[in-house]
Amino acid sequence: MTWLYWTISIIFGILLAFLVYRKDKQKQAPFKWLPAVLRFFTGSLTALLLLAPVFSGLSHEEEQPTIIWLQDISTSSKQSLGGFEKKYKEQQEQVLRQLKQQYNVREFGFGTELFKDSIYTYDQKATNITQALELISTQFQDKNLGAIILASDGIYNQGSNPSFLQLAKPVPIYPIALGDSTTPKDLRLSSIYANKTVALNNSFEIFADIVATGLAGKQTTASLIHQGQTIATQPISINNNDFAQSLSFTASAKQAGLQKYSISIAATEGETNLQNNSQSIIVEVKERKTKILLLANAPHPDIAVIRQAINDASQFELTVSLNGSIPANSNDFDILIAYQYIPKAKLNLPTWYITGANMATGNIATLKEIESGAVVTNERNISAQLKDAFTQFTLPSGIRAALPKMPPLTTTLAGIKTSEQTLLSDQSGGAVWNYYPGTTPTSILIGEGLWRWSVYEYKNFNNYNTTHELIRQTLSFLQVDKENKPFKINVLKNNITDNEPAIILAELRNPNGELINEPEAKLSLSSEGKTLNYNFEKSGNAYRLQAGLLAPGDYNLKGTVSWKGKNYEDFGLLHVSDIPLEALRTHADFQLMYQLAAKTGGSFFTQYNFGQLTDSLKNNPQIKPVIHSQSKSKPIIDERWLFFLIIALASLEWFLRKYWNMNT
Repeated sequence: MTWLYWTISIIFGILLAFLVYRKDKQKQAPFKWLPAVLRFFTGSLTALLLLAPVFSGLSHEEEQPTIIWLQDISTSSKQSLGGFEKKYKEQQEQVLRQLKQQYNVREFGFGTELFKDSIYTYDQKATNITQALELISTQFQDKNLGAIILASDGIYNQGSNPSFLQLAKPVPIYPIALGDSTTPKDLRLSSIYANKTVALNNSFEIFADIVATGLAGKQTTASLIHQGQTIATQPISINNNDFAQSLSFTASAKQAGLQKYSISIAATEGETNLQNNSQSIIVEVKERKTKILLLANAPHPDIAVIRQAINDASQFELTVSLNGSIPANSNDFDILIAYQYIPKAKLNLPTWYITGANMATGNIATLKEIESGAVVTNERNISAQLKDAFTQFTLPSGIRAALPKMPPLTTTLAGIKTSEQTLLSDQSGGAVWNYYPGTTPTSILIGEGLWRWSVYEYKNFNNYNTTHELIRQTLSFLQVDKENKPFKINVLKNNITDNEPAIILAELRNPNGELINEPEAKLSLSSEGKTLNYNFEKSGNAYRLQAGLLAPGDYNLKGTVSWKGKNYEDFGLLHVSDIPLEALRTHADFQLMYQLAAKTGGSFFTQYNFGQLTDSLKNNPQIKPVIHSQSKSKPIIDERWLFFLIIALASLEWFLRKYWNMNT
């Protein structure tokens, strides 16, 4: 409409000018046309002011690229810099000054969290590179984010593998690798795992993964320790400089309750880091076996694989019903495996749902109660990929090598969302194997074909360890104590480091089995003669306590509550390890840093040559200012100069008419 307002205003000005000129041309004046011109501008501007109080136009604003300096401030980075720390800081400050002359520069430090402007503390006890990059990408996704400078030794011990990272907004990463890529002499116990529960008076296995670098030809010994006594030893012969070995110890469950077992490796000559030579695990020894009911419509090779995996674990007892009928003694069972069959009657048991090509479509309603997006699709094959963020239990040592060789699973189910409880996903990003913790835990595996996994694993590795261990770990995850105790405490993780908060849950049930939390519940943690006392917080119908970070040691837990004149108590065990996460790996990972640069279009630098970083950023054509154009509406009445101009034009016309005596 603006053009119309302009047209009307100009026509109005021309009309006024014409009327004035027609009258003035009969008078004696040196410039008869000049008053008419002044009247034209005065009339046009006045009409424009009245007709178009708002004008629209474009404004242009240039936004310089934002460069993020993301500094790893973990203790391992300080160790990697060593004596070069002072010189690195001086050169870093010089490069930052250069960058700030051309870009918007923001500085962040990271470890377990992201810290603004804290880039020289080096006090973080863990490193999560993926989380830091994701937070930066999300926080600056609406800005002209030019590049992320990642200064780190590449050692991460929390979160997923950064090389698989997909940022919210593509941005080049310029890594500065800190430390030395030379492989140090080190022997470490990378992981220890066993079944969460075992049966009393039965034997069970405890596994450990050993990694050694730069120690070819050395000999050492691994010891299994229980209650301060060495109960088994194994010699270790390191035959190359890049050595890895899995150990298996057999222990006897002779005492019921929570039991702590430790594996320790004797130091070798030339090894400087001894903090990663031992780890502990807590196993619950039960007086009764865990009873498992497997329901299926028909026989299937997968059932045979599940049966074999369970038979190898003494704490489980399996009953199979192939016609889908529920035994009369269903209350005696602890876990249900619903293999391509979901009973109409709910058993209120921790359940592992396994779907496949023969899954009845009518059973989808039960799964929708867990995953609302679950839908039935045409039969298809899916390849399983490991989700690095999974932490519900310790993964089998060979899973990363075995999984890529596994054949696809067959499914007719989709719409299962991934989360932190996702163990496996498919090539499209959907969940394949999910775990749902809680009072009645659940697991969903959306494909059949475990038998093919077992065959291929034996063909490639001459064992079934990964397949069988995943089955047993799933059943251990589903185990819930069915003892008839009104009050129980539950430690989410019995074995933590001094960098992890201790979280304890508790529940109180009335005679009808309903959860209640009306009375106050208390917890005491005792270690080496000292006792810490806490009050549980009420969470829903249960209790929850985050005790924070605890000093290393073994803690005996005692929960108490009083209700309707009766006192109830329950006990637990918690082991806090003094192994710093940053000490588990001391070898700077230059390969990871190089992969990040290559994947994102950045350039790789080390602590010795990053002075060339500014020139590298200049030469990247993608890092450039962005022009933002915005349509803006501005009231013309705000233009005060227009009023003065109209007054000036009108005054000038009046003066000329007076001076030339044109008013008569």
